[in-house]
Amino acid sequence: MRLNRRAFLALTAQVAAVPLLVRCGAGDDITVDTAPPAATDSPTATPTTTATPDPTSTVPDYFDADLHQLVSKKYSLAADYVPPDLEAIPGNWLMGGQGGLLRADVIEALEPMMSDAWERDEVDLRIRSAYRSYAEQVTTFQYWVNTVGEEQARRESAEAGHSEHQLGTTMDFADPYNGWELLESFADSPSGIWLAEHAWEYGFALSYPEDGEEITGYIYEPWHHRYIGVEAAAAWHESGLTLIEFLEELNEKAEAEARRRFASGG
Repeated sequence: MRLNRRAFLALTAQVAAVPLLVRCGAGDDITVDTAPPAATDSPTATPTTTATPDPTSTVPDYFDADLHQLVSKKYSLAADYVPPDLEAIPGNWLMGGQGGLLRADVIEALEPMMSDAWERDEVDLRIRSAYRSYAEQVTTFQYWVNTVGEEQARRESAEAGHSEHQLGTTMDFADPYNGWELLESFADSPSGIWLAEHAWEYGFALSYPEDGEEITGYIYEPWHHRYIGVEAAAAWHESGLTLIEFLEELNEKAEAEARRRFASGG
């Protein structure tokens, strides 16, 4: 089960509010009926078996095979893959003149994040690009090959099928500070600074961190964030891993669990 940020915090507050059990005081008058129960002709109830969590499972409860799909230079999506429940992004979230689609659950998760950035912290956070189909990524990658050459293009852009944008859970943010450009200078903009500090609290993870190119295959992209869920993002943030390393570990645990269950007939 995935929790959005507000539901996750509300659940935590409810748990903290559970009162402690109080032992009976020494002076309390307690009467105990020691008489044996009366005989009855009623049939004895059949005990029910309650399933208990598998103590050997290492797969976290927040793992979501759909939301945590592996997409990188090594892992790809099918050309016909289209994410479920795509919806239009609210126009006021977008950089002027832009349009875009994201999964409905991602838009729901973005709502409190965008609101807090604007209203609470007065940061002009906007979305420049979001979902891209396989065909659109073919065109995008070729544009960069034509513009900067194939070697550099492979550092800055993904081939079709290898782009997180095809998932419908990933977006590029922009800020007027650097002319809305997707450049490393975005990291020093109010939006870039705010996202680095707060994005994970709402379930969003930075895909391509600084000094991570050897692992991810891509240059530092402080504007590129992917939604993985509030609980998963908290675990990712705590881990210190790149996003692809974190998701690989999750998927490896899930695959190992599936093999174990198959071998045991479960």
